[in-house]
Amino acid sequence: MKRIVVILIGLVVIGLTAYFILKPRMAENNFRAGLQLLDSAKYELALDRFNRAVKLNPKRYDYYFKRGLTLAALNNDSLAIADYSAAIALDSTDFNLYLHRGISERKLKHYTEAMADLNRAIALNDSSSKAYYQRGLLNAAIMEFEQAIKDYNRSIELDGSNLEAFYSRGESLANLADFKGAIADYDKMIEGANATPEAYKKRGIFKLKIQDYNGAIADLETANKDLPTDEEVLYSLGEAYANAQRFDDAVKVLDKAIAINPKLPLVYGVKGGALLRKGEFKQAIVAFNKAIELKPDYLKAYYGRGVARAFQKDYKGSIVDFNKVLTIDPSYVQAYYNRAISKAIMGNHKEAIPDYDVIIKADPKNAEAYYNRGISKMNVQEFKSGCDDFRKALELGYKPAEQMVNIYCPKENK
Repeated sequence: MKRIVVILIGLVVIGLTAYFILKPRMAENNFRAGLQLLDSAKYELALDRFNRAVKLNPKRYDYYFKRGLTLAALNNDSLAIADYSAAIALDSTDFNLYLHRGISERKLKHYTEAMADLNRAIALNDSSSKAYYQRGLLNAAIMEFEQAIKDYNRSIELDGSNLEAFYSRGESLANLADFKGAIADYDKMIEGANATPEAYKKRGIFKLKIQDYNGAIADLETANKDLPTDEEVLYSLGEAYANAQRFDDAVKVLDKAIAINPKLPLVYGVKGGALLRKGEFKQAIVAFNKAIELKPDYLKAYYGRGVARAFQKDYKGSIVDFNKVLTIDPSYVQAYYNRAISKAIMGNHKEAIPDYDVIIKADPKNAEAYYNRGISKMNVQEFKSGCDDFRKALELGYKPAEQMVNIYCPKENK
């Protein structure tokens, strides 16, 4: 009996010894299997293998690191950060650990921690294009666009093939209203073999911003082929068509956007503007009504509807709309001008004059405003002041004022 016990103990000892000898090899086998699965984007299976590797050998920082990458790929950034931290505790010299912890922290909007980690990654390896690129994304997320551009510049300097850096730099340049600079970056992307519909979309939108309407149309039409239901593409294309005076095309593409999503006030606003410029005032008012229903503070929709109502001879309604515009934005000068015209047509010349005063103060060379104010002044019997306005309009090159001077100001004109 004693002999049997001794033999069993011996077998257990041998088994344990074999296990501890084989344990590192088993951990490494699981780790290598996990790497292959990770490269094949089989993340759940990779995670299982890395879990086994870490359990068998919890002293390898690279095991934690690769498991962290897998967790991040599964959008579990909180656990990924824990693994990156465990890896850093074992080896604080690998910049990749700080880089990827910083990426996960940025995704979780832990911006202070992310900045500290990305700064550390760059301090450990200042030739990493990816580290600068990621810090650029972080700076853009916290609205530090100038610093973001510096980081993207450095990333591109280190790796000119990083098209994502051009894309992101273009977005930051656009946020600083440098649309020409943004377009140049998207040119770089589109010139390469990796041109994407998204790149054409962005470049088209930026061309729209600089009033290159034909260029915008070309890019947005290209984007639309691959992104036929993209609301932003359709809206921007409709706006570009309208500004290029292709009003039928504008209405057609904007109706497509409305069919996809009937809750977009800006689409109705641009459609209303296109119909207004086509001279289809009733239809324009319908579009503006819908825009205002969806967005009660939509200034341009009120303004457009006011103009359309004036063309429909609904001057009272137009004044209501221009009043609303000026309630939203008292500095919207064009609303004063159109309100003054509607007031004058209705015979309210005394009320029209202060609106013309605002326009002339904002633009002292507005000859037409002087001319119209002169007419209103004549109607309230301010003859001398009215003649002064006619003469000023004529001085500024507004020819119709000459007839008014000859008729109403003959003595002063001698």
